[in-house]
Amino acid sequence: MNDIMASGEATPLAAMAVLKLHNGRPEYAYFSGFARSDQGRTVAVGADTLFRVASISKMVTTIGFMELVEQGKISLDQDVSDYLGFKLRNPNYLSIPITARMLLSHTSSIRDADVYNLPPGQKISSFFDQTHKLGAVNYHFAHEAGRGPGAYFAYCNLCFGLIGTMVEHVTGQRFDLYQKEHVLKPLGIAGGYNVLDIPSSEKLATLYAYGPKGYEAQVDMSPLRGWSNAVLRDYRPGDNGTLFSPQGGLRISVNGLGRLARFMQGRGALGNVRLLSPSSIKLMETPVWQFDGHNGEGAYPISSYGLGVILLNGAVDPSGRPAIPYAGYHGAMKGHLGDAYGLHSGLWYEPEGGNAYIFVADGFPNDTSPKSGVYSSFSRVEEEILTTLSHIKR
Repeated sequence: MNDIMASGEATPLAAMAVLKLHNGRPEYAYFSGFARSDQGRTVAVGADTLFRVASISKMVTTIGFMELVEQGKISLDQDVSDYLGFKLRNPNYLSIPITARMLLSHTSSIRDADVYNLPPGQKISSFFDQTHKLGAVNYHFAHEAGRGPGAYFAYCNLCFGLIGTMVEHVTGQRFDLYQKEHVLKPLGIAGGYNVLDIPSSEKLATLYAYGPKGYEAQVDMSPLRGWSNAVLRDYRPGDNGTLFSPQGGLRISVNGLGRLARFMQGRGALGNVRLLSPSSIKLMETPVWQFDGHNGEGAYPISSYGLGVILLNGAVDPSGRPAIPYAGYHGAMKGHLGDAYGLHSGLWYEPEGGNAYIFVADGFPNDTSPKSGVYSSFSRVEEEILTTLSHIKR
């Protein structure tokens, strides 16, 4: 891992935190670099350092959402308009309802366009009003033939903002508080989606991207920036679930990610705590979409997607490369990746025991794409981490 840390990119990475579990037990751990460096003080990375892990957040958001599905408060296949408080239809496919199953699997025909987060005081419904015209950069619907709801995969962060809005509308609770109360706290996981509501903020990492001036802070720098209680006082849950970035705003440690891996391997339970039934975990891991050569797009190692879960089945992804974590892989690992603000992350596990590979790598270049992988659509650093972990045996 030292070689990856030192030369994974054109310059050394700022931080790496890596954990391998085998049958729920730590088999290997590696921590290097700095969590943050400011005012002449550098804080080292550790097992409990909280990183904003980007799109791994989607899987955790889905866990909270599936609790509401199990309770009968939301149906995966009902028109989401019934849970949003406003009518949501693709104007180019008015006869086809958009469902939660579509939102969770990136097959809804909704697109991120130019922006997919809104501040307090604005409603998520404004993304879809008449001021957004076909052909404009802020138009959030697919219009091409064969790309209607349920027919085509296009990775969509806004879809998870809608999921967060549905959670709020159904529960009457702010999304960040719901996730903390119903997912993180029961599983004994520190962190959360609200950066200003994290008790262990001294453990919070700043994310860095490498630029012309060296490592440049991107998010979670000191002083912390987020929605204050004063700003949120008048917020009505259900108006705008993008506030706390359900798609990518979770701050969590590799130890916390390890607990999540054990929860998924435990089929919805961790120790004596059960949040979901085994059938709900299986449903999350069941492909809703599989690439057939024509029905999706994207440069990620995603050839098959369930509900908030990527399935590394080895098939070719839309970029023409196999969705595999390391050369010679013939497994069935599942989980999610993250990529934002100079950070790449991964939580990959074998269902019902076996291995789990967890990592955070920070400090990627901010002006160029990372080094391409040799055999997959993962970055070269990710391939090297995953390959190293696959070879480790106690």
